[in-house]
Amino acid sequence: MTSLKRLEPGAFVLLFIALYYAFFVLAPRSALSELSKAETLAGWSTVVVAVTLVVLRLLPRRRLRVERSIYAAFLAAMPLIYFAAALRQGSGSDIAIELVGVFAFVGLAVLGYLKSFLALGLGIAAHGLGWDLWHHSSASYIANWYPFACMLIDLALGFLVLTQASVHPTASPINFRPLRKQA
Repeated sequence: MTSLKRLEPGAFVLLFIALYYAFFVLAPRSALSELSKAETLAGWSTVVVAVTLVVLRLLPRRRLRVERSIYAAFLAAMPLIYFAAALRQGSGSDIAIELVGVFAFVGLAVLGYLKSFLALGLGIAAHGLGWDLWHHSSASYIANWYPFACMLIDLALGFLVLTQASVHPTASPINFRPLRKQA
């Protein structure tokens, strides 16, 4: 895992290449300004996340909890884009399927934040390889460019998370105290 740490600068470059490709090759020009659409908001939010991660890495001292929180929030928010699109234009069964995704990826985000940093990286990559790829050919309620763009970004960000796994503690960043028995 420590050898992956050396790949971190390349993973950042890969993330920004994926963002560029998603925004300027896959997405239509109109998608860059349609802020009422979940897909556009997701794209711009991802740019903010990527820039924030670069700024955090350039600081003299690592902010591991902040980084971990950003990755967990990103993983938890990803299925909400499809859920919002299904609410806007999908059927009842589309909404039900998207709810399953919301619970699965939010669960992975909580697990990753509390216990396993690797779960964050693998969860983000799994969203790309599983959820986005499935939506690419089977969901009519999401913009046709979005699933492939999201998959590319998820794979790049998932790889970035994996390159940072060696510096993140495996234990919970929050100290929970067990409940005491009432007498």
